[in-house]
Amino acid sequence: MSASVPANGRPLQVFVDPVDYQALVCVTTCQRLRYLRRYLPHLASFCARDSRFSLLVSLDGDGADTRRFCERWEVPLVYSDQREGVGISKNRVLERFPDFDCYFFLEDDVEVVDGRVFPAHVELSQTSGIHHFTLFERGGTRKVTTQSMAAGHRVLHGLYGGADFSFYTGAGLRQVGGWHPRFAEYRRWGHTEHSYRFVRAGLAPAPFNVAEDLADACIWHSPPAVTRVDGVPIDADQIAAPERELMDQELTHVSVETISAHHVNAVPLGRPARLAAVFDAGERYPLVDGGERRQCRSDYNLWRSQSAATLSERASALVAATWDWPANPALRHRLKMALRR
Repeated sequence: MSASVPANGRPLQVFVDPVDYQALVCVTTCQRLRYLRRYLPHLASFCARDSRFSLLVSLDGDGADTRRFCERWEVPLVYSDQREGVGISKNRVLERFPDFDCYFFLEDDVEVVDGRVFPAHVELSQTSGIHHFTLFERGGTRKVTTQSMAAGHRVLHGLYGGADFSFYTGAGLRQVGGWHPRFAEYRRWGHTEHSYRFVRAGLAPAPFNVAEDLADACIWHSPPAVTRVDGVPIDADQIAAPERELMDQELTHVSVETISAHHVNAVPLGRPARLAAVFDAGERYPLVDGGERRQCRSDYNLWRSQSAATLSERASALVAATWDWPANPALRHRLKMALRR
């Protein structure tokens, strides 16, 4: 157990053994099996090589195709009778698996390229005493209040951000509770209100704590949202009115609550060896083919072009990205931004 004093001046305790901890990596999804097929094999490979990490999929609602996929590839799955949004989907995980030292929740369109991003966040927590970190595309932290250094990383502390990739200590979640059930009505929102509780509990210096350099460990995709909500006001900070109302109540704890019945498949938590094996055979996207695989490779090569060490490597990766998918919207956006400079 380690103690530190973050930017708010309050001493925090991190109840995670620096070596022998257990972490759950959970991918939340809804009606988007195509993204699981694309990006889950790499996560399985990482978890199969590090016994501290277990892989889980949490499906909001039911879907026979996703259930069949997880059974075929021996991936543990939580699913529900009704769709109630990502917050309740996370609550189901906490209800079913309450005893992990750390939790990672990833949206299904997050493509993890370097699995070292997971132990890096545990080390960040151990070093800084912060119980909740988030990660998303660089530049996504809004209204930065301060910065700090932890475990060799510059950490931005901001008031607003995204929920693409979230880290929590189990101790922190037990203190602040789960995601508010009100958002089941909308099937979205609630992450920001939940993150603010960590600040009120003295478990984080800001609701959004981001080691931006670790963003390069992932490819950030932006497909259309599964759920659209019309007629709900959104304020200047991009917060929906129902969430702002709850934030104004300054809640410190909300019990973990689920609504509709939910279930787990017959696959136990552990090392997802079968899915890992298809990735380790050498193909980065082994469960897709044809045009879809070329699109995936284009996105990957575009990521390589941004992280390459030399000019020739960057140029080679850009050529490959263009060859695989000339109409790639991300490629077009990058070229457009480059021409503006």
